[in-house]
Amino acid sequence: MGQRNKKDHRKSDLTRRQGIRNVKQSFLILCEGVRTEPDYFKAFRVTTATVKAVGQAMNTISLVNKAISIKETDQKKKRLYDQCWVVFDKDDFPAKDFNQAITLAHKNGFKVAYSNQAFEYWFLLHFNLYKGTLHRNNYAGMLTKLTGIPYSKNEGFGAIMYNRLVGMQTQAIRNAESVLAEISQGNPALEESSTTVHLLVSELNKYI
Repeated sequence: MGQRNKKDHRKSDLTRRQGIRNVKQSFLILCEGVRTEPDYFKAFRVTTATVKAVGQAMNTISLVNKAISIKETDQKKKRLYDQCWVVFDKDDFPAKDFNQAITLAHKNGFKVAYSNQAFEYWFLLHFNLYKGTLHRNNYAGMLTKLTGIPYSKNEGFGAIMYNRLVGMQTQAIRNAESVLAEISQGNPALEESSTTVHLLVSELNKYI
């Protein structure tokens, strides 16, 4: 009798542990870009998470408002997310709009993966610690030279960049952290060049 109870107890513990492993973390990632960013984040080989990464062809405040709307619509359908992110760039948009978008996102439960000036700065950080003013018009040429692959905005290229750079992510994260530690003063719109994409990357890597 006692032996059977021990076996039942062990079986129950195993079932609970398996149940815990089967509960996946869910991500909602709304991106300004319609190809590069969603393709890049979908390429993460997560095994214990689900990722809904969508490009919206919107910028700053418009993107955040759209993200809030999508989140609320999904909630009505009983689809809830553990982590909600918005991904957008400073580009040449007004500093006020950029900073307000970050504030609005945080107030509505979204985390922010921003880049000043653009998302490709995150790719560049895989190779070197780039600091200071660096116009986004130079990014494509620099990445072509560094990767040996002609940089493209075509569909699927974000996944190509993920596979090309994944082995260098640790350096990129370290470089992004170093830049922010040096220049961050609570005004992201004026902090060129910088990015918080590494925060989202680090979160996704927890579920690979």
